[in-house]
This record gives sequence, C-alpha cells and structure tokens, in this order.
Amino acid sequence: MLGMASLALSARRAAATATTGDIAPDIARILARGTLVVAAYKADMPPFFYTGAAGKAGGIDVELAADIARRLGVGLDYARIADSFDQLPQLVAQRRADVAISYLSRTLRRAALVRFTQPYARLRQTLLASRTKTAPLFKGGERVEALNAPEVRIGVEAGSSYADFAVERFPKAQVKVFPGNDAALAALLAGDLHGVMVDEAFSTVLNHPLPGMPRYNVPEDWALYVKTIMLPGARDPIAMAAHRDDSSWLAWLDTYVADRAEDGSLDRLLARHLSGAPQ
Repeated sequence: MLGMASLALSARRAAATATTGDIAPDIARILARGTLVVAAYKADMPPFFYTGAAGKAGGIDVELAADIARRLGVGLDYARIADSFDQLPQLVAQRRADVAISYLSRTLRRAALVRFTQPYARLRQTLLASRTKTAPLFKGGERVEALNAPEVRIGVEAGSSYADFAVERFPKAQVKVFPGNDAALAALLAGDLHGVMVDEAFSTVLNHPLPGMPRYNVPEDWALYVKTIMLPGARDPIAMAAHRDDSSWLAWLDTYVADRAEDGSLDRLLARHLSGAPQ
C-alpha cells in the first residue's frame, strides 16, 4: 500500500507528466479540470462542516476535502448545494460532483445510487430524551426499549439517515419528520416529543461547543430538560460517496482513508473536533 507521501507524490507526478492513457479516466477527469468538486449539505453541521465567526470554512469534512485536493495537486470547490443529506448521493450520481464528503451516513438505500468508501468515522447513535416525558416510561433507569410504543413520538431531520434509523430502532413509535434538528429540538423542549434521534457528533457539539464553532439554537439551560443517551449497539458509519462507475477514483479514496487511519492522523483529526465526546 502506498504511504501518504508516496500517494501525494504520485498524484503530482501524474498531473505533471503522465499522458491521459496512463491515468484511470475517472481520476484523469479531475486532474484535467484542475478542481476537485465536493458535494456538501447547505446548512452548517459542526463539527463536520461550518462557517466560523470569521467567515472561514472549517470542520472535519472541510479539512479532509482540502487535504485530498492538495494531494491531487488541484483546487477545491467545496460546494454546499444539497438541500438534504439524501440529495448528496443524487448529486454524485448526476456527476454534479466528484465526491460527497459531507457527514454522510452509509446506508443500503443510498448505496443503490453511489459507491461508498470505507467509513472514516463511526458515530454512536444518540437519543436526546425529554426528562419529563420519558421518566414514567424509564421508571428510574434508561430502558430505551420502553420507547418502542405507539404513544411515543420520536423526532428526526428530514432527508437524514435518522429517518431510517428511528424506524428501525423504534418500529412501533411515531416517527415525526422535521425540516432540521433545530426544529425537532424546539418541539422536544415544547413537550411535543419524547426524544430526538441524532448522532454523537451532533450531541457532543450541543453539549460541549468548541471555540470557533457556531452554536445550535437551544436555550442555555436546555440540558435541565433533556438527557443525552447513547443507544447501545447502534453505530452510524460516515463515509465518502463516489460515482458507481468510478472504480479507480473510489480505490484512490479508499487508499487515502486507509493511510490516514494507519498513520494515526485520522484519529487525531476526529479527536480534535470531537474532544467533548463521551467515551
């Protein structure tokens, strides 16, 4: 397997000296254009991507995309054009982007449209639970299985993987779809929901916002009314998505993720942005 330095050197040499026939067409297309187009969701989703107070883009995915573009020797267009997470695979399938690197959960439904890399993050699924509405059901514990009941209402963000995860986890409950997590949280705090399903990255930033990151729109004392519960046995694999015909490009991205995992730089990147995550 190529090391990171060799991978970067190979890309630069390819861009500078190789003929079109020497490089896989799906990679040659990016090099010839001189820009890597990355599809992303339009709204801020710290810690994965956001616009900071100084107007500068930041986050895990922004740093990964910039590093990939640098190693290819091309510019970066981090295109925050998707109206939902479900639209990201569609943009890649329509060749409006070379890859989606945007806090994108790998799911079987989405894999029918695109090809996913190996996950670069595996997040725990989380329930933001109303303390008052769940207390009678939990009966002094955290019996999340008690929420799998017809009278229970669980909120999720429209077009997100959690619309699927909530139905899988709580098939008997009422799953309510909201335009965004902010709206779902507002309904939770208003007493209209028993819980909101998110992942640990979202709940971490909600509980422990890092300097320079935008804050989600919740009251300062929201934690008095909401309890964060990590759902046992439930993971959310976050991966990059490439066009289903771009096998060489997918292999390049897989090598990139594998090399960054092997040298420890991927873990350091995630830890820096998820430092508040419970262990």
